[in-house]
Amino acid sequence: MSSTTSEVCVIGGGVIGLATAAKLRDRGADVVCFERSEPGQAQSAGRTRQFRHLHAEPRLIELAVRAREGWLEWERQFERTLLGSEGALRAGADRTELEALRRAGVPAQELDPEQALRRFPIAALPPGMLLWDPGAGALRAEQTVQALTAHIGQTRRQTDVESIAIESDTDDEVEVRTATGVHRCSHAVVCAGAGTDRLVRPLGIRIYQRRQAHLRLAFRAKDNPPHPLPCFSDRTEAAGEVIYALSDLENRYAVGLATVTTYPSVEDLAAAVPEDVDLTAQHDRIIAYVRRVLPGLHPEPVDRVLRLTTTLPEYPEDGYGIWRQGPVTALAGPNLFKFAPVIGEQLARLATEPQTTEPTEPPAPEPTATEPPNAVSTAPGTPAAPSR
Repeated sequence: MSSTTSEVCVIGGGVIGLATAAKLRDRGADVVCFERSEPGQAQSAGRTRQFRHLHAEPRLIELAVRAREGWLEWERQFERTLLGSEGALRAGADRTELEALRRAGVPAQELDPEQALRRFPIAALPPGMLLWDPGAGALRAEQTVQALTAHIGQTRRQTDVESIAIESDTDDEVEVRTATGVHRCSHAVVCAGAGTDRLVRPLGIRIYQRRQAHLRLAFRAKDNPPHPLPCFSDRTEAAGEVIYALSDLENRYAVGLATVTTYPSVEDLAAAVPEDVDLTAQHDRIIAYVRRVLPGLHPEPVDRVLRLTTTLPEYPEDGYGIWRQGPVTALAGPNLFKFAPVIGEQLARLATEPQTTEPTEPPAPEPTATEPPNAVSTAPGTPAAPSR
C-alpha cells in the first residue's frame, strides 16, 4: 500500500473536479485528482452539453455570463473549440425573461415563427413566445474533458476513494484512504457526483442528494440542415412534456426530458443507475415528442446516453451547494457542466486561501417523514444553478 502527500487533493474526475484541479495547477498548487475510472464518464458523460444564459434568477444569468467568458478563455488556452455558436431557442418564453437577459447584457431577442423556423428548420414549433439567445450553444463535452485531463497530466490518479478523515490531532490535515493506499493533504475538495454525500457524511457534512436516472436519445436529421441546429427548450408543455435538446455533432441531435426517473428509495446511495430501473417510459416519451414537434428528425434513435443525475431537494429545479468542514470542501448538485470554469475557480480559491470565509452553512432544516435532514449553502455570487 502506498503513502503519498500533496497540498490539495480533488476527489472526483468529472468536469468540475477536472476544472478545479486545472485551476489549482494554474495557481501553482501541488494537487492530485482522484477518479475511479476514466474522467468524465458519470454525470459528465456524453458528447455535448447545453450552454445558455436564461435562468430563473438574474444572478444565475450573471453567473452564466461569467462562465461564458471562462469557456472562451479555455478555448484560447487549449487551442480548440469548446463552445459552439449554435445559439439557443426557447419556446414558451415570456417578456420578463427577455428583459432579464438584456439587463445582463445578453443580446437576446424575440423571434417571429418564420424567423425561428429559419434557425430551427426541423421543428413544428408550438405556439407561444420564441426567445433567441445568440450567445448560447452546444458545449463539446468530450473535448472539454480531454483538454482538462491533458492539462492536469500526471496530477490524475485512477483509484477508488474509500474514505476521508480529518486528523484528530491537528484538525488541519486530511487523510484520504484509497484502494491503493493512504494520501494526506492540507485540503480536500470533494466533487464526486453521486458519491459525494457518502464520502463526507462521516465528517458531519450532511448532504442529501436525490438520485435520478436520466436518459437522452440522439437522432439524425432527415435532411442536412443549412447550418448547425440550435439548442432548444420547450416550456409550453403543448406536447405534454418539458423538453431540452441540442446538437450532438455530426448531423445528430440529442433530445431529453426535463422530468426523469427518480429512485424509489430516498436512502439509496448507489453511484450508478440500478439495473432494475425501468426507462421504457422515458424512451417512449422522447420518441413521441420527436414525432410531434421535431418531424425533421428520423424518429429512430441512433445513440443514447444514460446517466445517474442528482438533485438537492431544497431547490425546486436544479441547484448546487458548497459545504465546508475544516480542511474539507464539498460540492453537490446537478447539471453544472456549463458553469465549470467559474465553479472550478471558486473551489480552487476555497482550497488555497484559508482567509476565505465563504460559504457559511445555515442551520439544517427539520427532517421530514420521507427525507433525511440536509444543510445547503452556496457561496455569495454562486447560487443554485438550474440548467441541463
